[in-house]
Amino acid sequence: MKNTVIVDGRQIASQIQRKLSQEVTDNNIKLKLAVVLVGDNKVSARYVDRKVAFGQAIEVEVTVREFDSSIHEEELINEIERLTIDQSIGGVVVQLPLPTHLDTEKILSAIPASKDVDALGLEPMVESPVVEAVKEILDQYKVKVTDRQVVVVGAGRLVGRPLAKWFTEEGGAVELVTKSTDNLAGALALADIIVLGAGEPGLVKPDMIKEGAVLIDAATSEVAGRLAGDADPDCAKKCAVFTPVPGGVGPLTIAMLFKNFFDLVKRQS
Repeated sequence: MKNTVIVDGRQIASQIQRKLSQEVTDNNIKLKLAVVLVGDNKVSARYVDRKVAFGQAIEVEVTVREFDSSIHEEELINEIERLTIDQSIGGVVVQLPLPTHLDTEKILSAIPASKDVDALGLEPMVESPVVEAVKEILDQYKVKVTDRQVVVVGAGRLVGRPLAKWFTEEGGAVELVTKSTDNLAGALALADIIVLGAGEPGLVKPDMIKEGAVLIDAATSEVAGRLAGDADPDCAKKCAVFTPVPGGVGPLTIAMLFKNFFDLVKRQS
């Protein structure tokens, strides 16, 4: 397709970064963001590094607590609870995914809503950062959601579930599928808007989507030492709007996480 819009998530994130930096100055924000990293998942470690770098750019200290993948569940919960009662910490993030022996739901519930910047608890006070990121992209490029066919691939807590819920609330005709769904190609072929979060590099090929589709690739996997999304990059040629990996949704999601941090810090004060 001619005139495909390739979303520059880094540029949009830098705009938000400048606004947040000014907020730090204007509101004299001194509280820290705590990030809990368990195990040695390389993609998770990269995202944590980017959160630290974003925090440095706006003069918000990000303290990273690293734990071995063998940590016991109760010990990790105790460590998280210590962070949540620390008056110098304004928000807490548990970097997902966690090792399989840990109950993710139980661990996330240890973070009170007032410090849950990722909005992963049962009653969050802010919107999911990835939802905010996708909203920003759709707003910037004037993509209509109401009455559009939306296919969300992947039912995870970080991408699939919150985005399927948001698109439904916005009036989209939403189908939530997984990479193993029968006739996945058939569902994608009818979609006006495709959101990917399966974590399966190259899952979606150009011949699986229609001309003029909006493709939001919010997945991140590592292939040969590089980040990759669920979409074959050649899908961009058929899309009206396409988010690349890296450089699309990811940087914007981190910016929105810090926006949530600021929103919660203001409420705490």
